[in-house]
Amino acid sequence: MKSILISLLFFFGPVLLMFALRYLGLMLRIWLLWRRQKKHGKDVIDITPRAPHPPSIRFIIFAVVAGLVVSGLMWHRLTDEDVRGGVYVPAHTDNDGSLVPGHFRNR
Repeated sequence: MKSILISLLFFFGPVLLMFALRYLGLMLRIWLLWRRQKKHGKDVIDITPRAPHPPSIRFIIFAVVAGLVVSGLMWHRLTDEDVRGGVYVPAHTDNDGSLVPGHFRNR
């Protein structure tokens, strides 16, 4: 269950990041348009409603492929035999009193 939740997180994470970047790009374009209109001194405000533009197919495909790649890499990492085959040694202090962090040790 943990692996599935982590894979879903790493699938939807890049997708949400891509949509956030698209939103920031839109905000940047609006800000540049506002600066350009302010510079030219236009006082007419156009409030004509326009049809919303959904994200392009290329953008959606790129976001899904990026999510699948990241999910695949995380799934591969979670099922890695090197990590599962080892024994986890928790953090402890050695004979000198130094802290030894937790790590995996091969059998």
